[in-house]
Amino acid sequence: MIVTVAELLSKEDKTLQYWTEVCEKQHNSVFLDAYNQILEVLSPSYDYLPQYLKMLFLYLGAFPPYSDIDTNDLFNRLSAEGFLETIGNQTVNDFIQKPLAELAALYNLVIFKFKPGSWFSKREFRVHSCWQHFCKKEASRIKFLHVVQSYDDDMKDQRRLCAHYNTLFAFKEVYDSIKIDCAFTTRSILCYGPSHQYPVPLHAMDFKLLRILDACKVRFYHIPREILKLVCLKYLALTCDIELPISISKLFYLQFLIIKQYVSIRKRGGQSYMPMEIWNMQELQHIDIFGRDLPTPNSDATLDKLTSLFGVSAKSCTREILKRISNLKALAIQMELKPYDDDGADYNPLSDLGYISKELQNLMGLVFVVINPDMKYECMAPLSMFPSSLSNLTLGGLGCPWKHMNDIGLLLPNIKKLTLQGYAFRGPEWDIESRCFLKLETLVIEDTDLVLWRPQHGSLPRLELLSIRHCYKLRQFNWMRDPSMVQTTIELVECNPLVIPSAKLLRPISLFRVCCYSSF
Repeated sequence: MIVTVAELLSKEDKTLQYWTEVCEKQHNSVFLDAYNQILEVLSPSYDYLPQYLKMLFLYLGAFPPYSDIDTNDLFNRLSAEGFLETIGNQTVNDFIQKPLAELAALYNLVIFKFKPGSWFSKREFRVHSCWQHFCKKEASRIKFLHVVQSYDDDMKDQRRLCAHYNTLFAFKEVYDSIKIDCAFTTRSILCYGPSHQYPVPLHAMDFKLLRILDACKVRFYHIPREILKLVCLKYLALTCDIELPISISKLFYLQFLIIKQYVSIRKRGGQSYMPMEIWNMQELQHIDIFGRDLPTPNSDATLDKLTSLFGVSAKSCTREILKRISNLKALAIQMELKPYDDDGADYNPLSDLGYISKELQNLMGLVFVVINPDMKYECMAPLSMFPSSLSNLTLGGLGCPWKHMNDIGLLLPNIKKLTLQGYAFRGPEWDIESRCFLKLETLVIEDTDLVLWRPQHGSLPRLELLSIRHCYKLRQFNWMRDPSMVQTTIELVECNPLVIPSAKLLRPISLFRVCCYSSF
């Protein structure tokens, strides 16, 4: 790429104006010419891909160049597109991580830049800019996916339309062109451009056969009526602060419902709920609606296909509701107790969460975060709320003493990733008993008053990553590890500098790699 660009530049005028344009304009003709030349070398590698990897690879062309792609979000879109079919108890890793790892390791087509749970990277990957250009061009050629650049694009019979500048869909000329060229073939509209502070009207929303509308980067004051007429929708992602209308239930094929908030404003004494008609949407698999709870149904309705529920509070975790969504595998709860907690002074609103373990016995991932916690309770949430099936647990704001952490370790024999943030637990010392967390691979501790971390001999035998962040009182590690245990990475991010020497002392004993960063 460097040599090809250099050769092209060597033939151009050596003027400051031209070189400035090349530097500042991302899609300069020099780079496009270089990409097109390099395609002749890259094409054979693509031709050798198995068919199922070709589909996945071309779909990555929808994302903007140099952008990070979240694997979980990608899985949801591919599933709604109909590209994935569940076989047995396969997980997201079976569907996405393994094919992506194959693209990276065998074909060098995608770039992984993360270690799951690490501070220095996220659960994301990206495609090299050369391959991104190839994906866009090849996907458009075979009518698989087209990235809209302007109103005069050739969009004839394209099945998926994507915009890296969301305002394109706001122009009537673009809408008219889409309507003429591919009104009956368009199945997906993807808005992957930058977020906008003010609402942007989308004209391209009234295609009756549309299945995917991903417009989280576009802000709406209200959900447009045109969207509620798209009865074939399977995936709907928007940013809107207003309540869901009852007419959302007309989208009876909908599988993924994602409504983000631009601002979060909670009314005093008011509780926000999804409409009761949500229980009529039997195809729902994934609900992500921050700040809105599931209402208690008036009938025997159930959502048997619902496997993930994000953004709700403890109000959605009553026994009456949980037994109607008993197939959940992932649950994210966020509670805000103050400043508008109008219940009695001695009432703990989290005391009824024990029903989670009783009704959700297949739950694998749980996120439970309390905002503005009240530290008057020694243990705000009952420890019995955690089902033994959990493999991924994130806790925040509970304010429990560290001694209860060992109880959780005994209750969760299958836990592999544990994240403790925002005073999930409190106290100066955490002693980990030897029989706890025998399968734990990733441990993240963030924003606590911990001073001494002391795992006993034989504990954490499979720990691969220990990430400690913003723990300003932490002074010492005291860990007697067996040298035969797995190699572990330690990350210290903005911690007390006094802890660094004790962390380094672990290195010759356990072959640790220590990544230290401090702002002190």
